[in-house]
Amino acid sequence: MCGLRLLSITLLGLVVALVAQPRGATAVEGGGGNYIAGLYGDFAVAVDPGPGVYLRNNLYFYSGETSRTALQGRVRAGVEANMLLEYPTVLWVTDLKVLGARYGMGIGVPLLYVDLSASVAAGPFGFATSGNRFDIGDIYLIPVSLYWNAGNFHINFYQGIVAPTGAYDVNRLVNTGLNYWSFDSVLAVTYLNPKSGLELSAAFGYIYNTENHATNYKSGQEIHLDYMLNQYLSDRFAIGVHGFYYKQISGDSGSGAVLGPFKGEAAGIGPAILWTPKIPGAKVTFIAKWLHEFHARRRLKGNHFLVSAVFKF
Repeated sequence: MCGLRLLSITLLGLVVALVAQPRGATAVEGGGGNYIAGLYGDFAVAVDPGPGVYLRNNLYFYSGETSRTALQGRVRAGVEANMLLEYPTVLWVTDLKVLGARYGMGIGVPLLYVDLSASVAAGPFGFATSGNRFDIGDIYLIPVSLYWNAGNFHINFYQGIVAPTGAYDVNRLVNTGLNYWSFDSVLAVTYLNPKSGLELSAAFGYIYNTENHATNYKSGQEIHLDYMLNQYLSDRFAIGVHGFYYKQISGDSGSGAVLGPFKGEAAGIGPAILWTPKIPGAKVTFIAKWLHEFHARRRLKGNHFLVSAVFKF
């Protein structure tokens, strides 16, 4: 398929790793960890796109709820959250070879709107509270991204760093930043058969979180797996089934972790499509997907919607 090289620019899912979920879930502080389902898994996710600068703009919406969480040192119950995320990312792929792999680097700067409502447990009593905010989120940096290729098999490793640059106030119910550093190591593998158009991909990641000193809360370590089955119907159109699995493998700690370790788990699956239209003088690919969470334990449970446009310069 002659257009697979162009289609591979959608690998920018590696840059969009994630930033600042709504602060009102469960596992990790407020449930707002640095993993967003759907932003790691994509089409040709581990394929080397070739030298160049790639701009991807993501519009992401999530709506979910959970029975309780720890937020601002209190137990919150009946939490409902909606998040709209505008997430432009840039990936620069160079000609430089490191360990036999092509070297790249990237950055993602999110803007998000969060709307949250919850009740506060206070002994036998309680009261309702709500809030919303639009502001910058935590920046996601990729200082190193490496791409290897062996026939139909492709491998991509990258190291992500989430910097606490987002808006944060410990006395505010809704924040768009998490106020702690996270280190996200991701290994992605793709099998892509150019003759049949069949693609099988998976991206596995490990996240190490530091402490939020404003709340004395240290979120536990997390793992996440995104998996994709894609079929290219032409060199400009593809469909797929994408899924994810998330698990917190170590408990939360610190005096702010009032619910104890509170380790979370979630899984979801849904359809995805890719379209590369013929636009004279431009190379752009559009991607859309919906992931429904069919399992969630000590986390928000809901639906993820994503629409992206990828440009090559």
